[in-house]
Order: sequence, then C-alpha cells, then structure tokens
Amino acid sequence: MRVAVVGGGIAGVFTSYFLKKAGVEVLGFGGNLEYPLASLVLTMSMPDPRDIEMAKESLEVYKSIDAVEPVTSVDILPEGVDLSPLRRAGVKYTIVDRYEGLRLERGEVGVITTDYMIPIRRIVKRLRRELGFLDAEAKLAVDGGTVYIKARGKEIKADAVVLAAGASNADIARDIGLRLPFKPYSCYAALFLVPPRIRGLSIGDYVLGWYGRPGLGPFYIAGDGCGRAYSGPPKGYARKIGRLISRRAGWAVPIFAKSGVCEGSPTGGPLMGRVPYFDNLYVIGGLDGYGSMVGPALAKRLASAIVKGSTDEVIEEYDGYFDPCVERHDWGVFFSR
Repeated sequence: MRVAVVGGGIAGVFTSYFLKKAGVEVLGFGGNLEYPLASLVLTMSMPDPRDIEMAKESLEVYKSIDAVEPVTSVDILPEGVDLSPLRRAGVKYTIVDRYEGLRLERGEVGVITTDYMIPIRRIVKRLRRELGFLDAEAKLAVDGGTVYIKARGKEIKADAVVLAAGASNADIARDIGLRLPFKPYSCYAALFLVPPRIRGLSIGDYVLGWYGRPGLGPFYIAGDGCGRAYSGPPKGYARKIGRLISRRAGWAVPIFAKSGVCEGSPTGGPLMGRVPYFDNLYVIGGLDGYGSMVGPALAKRLASAIVKGSTDEVIEEYDGYFDPCVERHDWGVFFSR
C-alpha cells in the first residue's frame, strides 16, 4: 500500500509515522517547518473527555520518542465550575483559593494539575527526516473519482491521499472543488519577562482571558488566542496581555508580539476521516491550536482507518458560517454555556 501525505506538521508527520509502523509506504510533502523553538504545552485540564483521552494517548506517544518536561498547571476558574470531566477521566487535580505568586479574587479558584512541555519542533523535524519528507509544496488533482498529488512538476499516484496541511487545508481542497469544514485564523502571543515565581507555571486564566507558558531561558510566552486570519497582532497587543498578567502576578515586561496561523472547525474541535466524494482522500484538521495535545492520538486513529480501508468518520462538505475561534478545549467556552 502506498499513501501520499500533504502536510509536514504534527498531523501529517504522525499520520505518516503510524502508517510506516503498520508497514505502509509513505510519501510525505512538508513545505517549510514553522514551529517555534520553544516547547508547546500538553494539558489534561480540558472540559471535553474526548480531548483528555487523546491527550493521554498523545503523551505516551511523545514519551516513546523524546523527553518531555512536567510543569505545574494553574487554571483560574470561577468558583463552582463543573470539574466532572476531569474526575471522569481520572485526571488528578487540586482546588485552591490562593496560590503563591498569583492573585486570586473572591469567587475564583485555582485548579492545579500537571502539564507537559513537548519539544515539538525537535520531534517533528526528526520524524520528517526519518520518514523522508520532502520540503516541497504539493497540490491535489483529480482523475475521475481518484485524487493524486502534483509536486515538483510531477504527478504522484497513491492508494490513499491524506490532506494534513493545517490552516492551508481549505485552500488546497478548494483547488479540486471541495469545501472542507475548516477555517484559518491568527493565533496571537507575546514574549515577556515576569516574576520568577510564575515563570515555570502553565497558566490558563479563564476569568481575565489569557494563557501563559514557560518559554526559553528567562522568558515567558502569553497570549489570548484569536484574530482575523493572516493578520498580525493588534497595536498594543503585548502591553494589553502584560496588563492582564500584572493583575495576577504584580508585573510583566513585554518584549515583542507575533502571530501564527491556526485552523478551526464547526465543532470547535479536531476532525478526521474519509471524504466520501472521492475514492481515496482522507483529511485531518481543525486542531484549533492544540495539535500538540491531541494530534498524535488523532493521527493514530486515522492511520488505522486507512490501513483497514474504511472509517466511521466522514468529512462532509460545509459551506455555512461558524466562528473558528471557538475552541472546544477552552474552559471559558465550557462554563459560559
């Protein structure tokens, strides 16, 4: 069996990784590697049990490939928020009304769990090399009901084609007249100097609306997520996030801000499956900025479906409105319902 994979990020390389482990010949097309030098976070503190389960699976996959670093996670939530998803999933947590280095107000609690910092750039780069990914852009084309690849001026035929190109999924699919249920959006974040007592914490402040993660060396990375696709951070963005951090930790010095591109779906969560309009096309996407948490587990499921030649998950065309900034893994979305 021969499978062509378009996309060299978390979804693409891990789908290829599990296909290769199953004895499948894989042809990977990756484009440029765009992950930051800093590690990305994997958390179990999410309101949807499906995401918690996939995060657990993904953590074990990462541990089998590279070292991961545990860090203390503090989620700041309204008092009385329903934490039953954590209990049902067996996630260990502690509820506190104060935490050294952070100011919690009346009616707020801190939910303490363990997150993990994943050296995702190193892992993805290693897998791309081991799997023989080409640093080349690829396009989809159709012959009858069968999809094939065009790359470097050549046509590449395969038993199955996987579209795993992140925020480019919808644009690439549009070339063959397919409307996928994905939309890109910009993810904003900024670099800070913060008090040493919070520098090593993974913080999700779902009351004030910001998150923070340990960065490289003395730096801290924080942001609030979402904006118009392919736009840069708004004017004064780093100062705004710095003010939110200061309300919790006393002070924060902004260094600079930047943006990346993420991809959302109508469900607010990831989607993967077969496209019913073509004989051999599969898609994985809508990771909504948390590919580091659920990407490997979702890719493992997709690889298994491809090897078996069928999947219960189907990606239907979609042409309606949805807000790609609504993220299923966000506690703020969960308790505001």
